Amino acid sequence: MKSLSLSKAPWSLRYLDPSTQEPQDIPAQVPGNAIGDLVRAGKVPDPYYAHNTSLLRPYEYIDWEYVTEFNVPELPVDDETVELCFEGIDTIAEVILNDISLGHTDNMFIEHHLEVPVDLLKASGNVLRVKIASSLNAARKYELTPGEQALPYNYEGLHLRRAMHTWGWDICPRLVGAGLWRPVTLRYLSPRRWTRGYLHTDALRTDGAHLMLDWSFALPSEEHFEGYSALVTMNCGEQHFTHEFPLRFCHGSQHFVLPEPQLWWPAGAGEQNLYDCILELRKDGQTVDTMTWQTGVRIIKLDRTDTLDAQNNGRFRFVVNGEPIFIRGSNWVPTDAMHGENPDRMVKDLELWSDLGCNMVRVWGGGIYEDDEFFAECDRRGILVWQDFMLGCEVPPSDPEFLEALRREATVVVRRFRHHACLALWSGDNECDCARYWGGQDRFPPSVNRATREVLPQVLVREDPCRDYLPSSPYICDAVWAAGGTLDDVPEQHLWGPRDYWKSDFYTKHKAVFASEMGYHGMPEMASLRQFLPPEALKVTLDDIDWNCHAAQPFEDMKGAYSYRIELMHTQIKSAFGTVPEKLEDFVAASQFVQAEAMKFFLESFRLRKPVASGLIWWNVIDCWPQISDAVVDYYYRRKPAYYYLKASQQLVCLMCREPKDGMVEVAAVNDRLTPVAGTYHVTELGGNETLLAGKFQLDANSGTLSLGFIPAGDYQAKPRLLLLEWNINGDDKECQNHYLLGTAPYRLEDYRKWWMRISRLYNVTH
Repeated sequence: MKSLSLSKAPWSLRYLDPSTQEPQDIPAQVPGNAIGDLVRAGKVPDPYYAHNTSLLRPYEYIDWEYVTEFNVPELPVDDETVELCFEGIDTIAEVILNDISLGHTDNMFIEHHLEVPVDLLKASGNVLRVKIASSLNAARKYELTPGEQALPYNYEGLHLRRAMHTWGWDICPRLVGAGLWRPVTLRYLSPRRWTRGYLHTDALRTDGAHLMLDWSFALPSEEHFEGYSALVTMNCGEQHFTHEFPLRFCHGSQHFVLPEPQLWWPAGAGEQNLYDCILELRKDGQTVDTMTWQTGVRIIKLDRTDTLDAQNNGRFRFVVNGEPIFIRGSNWVPTDAMHGENPDRMVKDLELWSDLGCNMVRVWGGGIYEDDEFFAECDRRGILVWQDFMLGCEVPPSDPEFLEALRREATVVVRRFRHHACLALWSGDNECDCARYWGGQDRFPPSVNRATREVLPQVLVREDPCRDYLPSSPYICDAVWAAGGTLDDVPEQHLWGPRDYWKSDFYTKHKAVFASEMGYHGMPEMASLRQFLPPEALKVTLDDIDWNCHAAQPFEDMKGAYSYRIELMHTQIKSAFGTVPEKLEDFVAASQFVQAEAMKFFLESFRLRKPVASGLIWWNVIDCWPQISDAVVDYYYRRKPAYYYLKASQQLVCLMCREPKDGMVEVAAVNDRLTPVAGTYHVTELGGNETLLAGKFQLDANSGTLSLGFIPAGDYQAKPRLLLLEWNINGDDKECQNHYLLGTAPYRLEDYRKWWMRISRLYNVTH
């Protein structure tokens, strides 16, 4: 396919200044965001500093126009057709080329293909205009009903298909902008071309991988099928495989067997073997069109039950190529709150996932669908993708117009990403089943949600029938609702709770076998605070407008919907250390320490229950803007102590301690590798020389926890201690470390500072 990128053409952005009503014309960046363009042009201050986001409110009401002029080095020939492809327009727009309207768009999440009349194109001087209407004003035309529900700042977003977080969220600022936030391309389409090629693994058997290719191709209406064939080529390392078959129809499926397949595995379970696939459309032996992609040969299943039984038994586990995989993952939010800005952050963020030892990323339903390169990067890194559809914390509309828009969106998204090996699960939404409980609408079961119980599964049955679908996260089935059950009665849960002391009953007595959200607050480094807070805000406070803004309270209300998060952090510090430090540097340190120990405790509590427990997708690796949050890496890529603690706790072979019982502390080991391991270990008190426990261990492949022995707990309540666990795996030169805080709150901040100095050296902490 021939194409011409228009992204790097000189673009301008036109709008009426909201304060003067004077027309403005500034340079625009494509891909980019209108707010980013305003900042670059000096029209508004940096929205990521102080509470400057509140200054952008007037810009929510205005319309925007992107304009560029381009030449066409090569006009279409023969029977070629032309289209303009916009991979992302935020959101309500009209596209005009050479004063002729090509069509309208109304969905931020998906690419839009607009046909260009061939005689409309000129060799030079083509003028392209994209008129983007105010999303806020567009939302006014919709009548909301009592049966629809959203978070406090998100009602305007219920009917518009744009990222919910842009209206304001507890982890994102309110930035109701606009933009051409993904590439713009002019494409030339041959009349003889592939229109679909989807290759998936149907089964793994002794004779090889049974693959299914679904295909469609286009021909001129007057042309017959005689002489057409398809040639499939699959290359992986030294393996080269070809399969050719005749084409007698414009649509079809072809089954074939790939002998001795090289399987794709998640990180830590095996190799990430990827096949370069080439699908050639041939006429009388000559290639007339080619489609290429990468995929992996694998089978992924979600083995789950809808409920926990009377004994609290249930399942929610991912099985890859027949092997249950313990999930060590984190939630993904957009890489930047201003969509289209800083696209290079995506790979840098996924590098953190790999460094942490994560094998899954959950793309959260309040954000966006990431692009092809995101999925390709996860393919290469062995990071399974749990993909939410973009519905979050809402009771969505059920009118035909909305459901049809969602159907179109889901069809585009599924077709675009279904060939990726890493894609493990489609999930209908984030916490929409829960939302019925929050809003007092629990007289009706969550299954009345037509979006997730009707529209989305129908799309998947048609477009991706080989992948599992979870209607909501967490999912509340009719049986749980009818029995008067709660969110505690399902195997997969979001464990937020009171966020008090991390060893309270909520965190130690929950019944979840899998959690897809769980987190704890931690302050960014002082260097980061100085980058986004003004000097007068660099103090310990409960009611500062800049702190609340970065917590993230969308408007200037001191006690708005999300300002509680600052007080919550004070509570967490006080519960751990008995008091809240008055000096900001001490407050930051105390907050980071409690976050680090809490996140470590949460993760290890699941790993210590393997195989009954099957994974934790904690919240979250990195922020999408400078903020005070649950992330373990801030927007500026400064890592909090929790990052290093989680990295230690996510080692494939890991030694951990259980909470004291009957005066003893049990040391246990777990192995997530798919091969057996053996090694030696010893346990000491941090900074001490006395060996408390030592020996050898042998762990079966993919084993559950194995007890290695017990250590007297001593008077740990009066005198907390920090234990150091060290081990070697036979054949590896590397010595592995983990630690365990033996004690109960309140701890002394002075003691923990001393422990941290030693821990930071053990974990190679960089500042």
